[in-house]
Amino acid sequence: MTMQDRLLELLKAEWVTPIDALQKAQCFSLSQRCGEFRRQGINVMSQWVHLPSGKKVKAYRVAV
Repeated sequence: MTMQDRLLELLKAEWVTPIDALQKAQCFSLSQRCGEFRRQGINVMSQWVHLPSGKKVKAYRVAV
């Protein structure tokens, strides 16, 4: 199973932040991969998430 396959399955299951993508799918560039999925016609949603550290990051999920 490729990194993109693991990432796509993860995006179908839950909201994914860049740190989640790195830890669970070994993906360093979540936004780039989501852009590729969108160009393939996959409906990828995004939302801003506030982390406990106070930082704000984008989280992504595939609309199933």
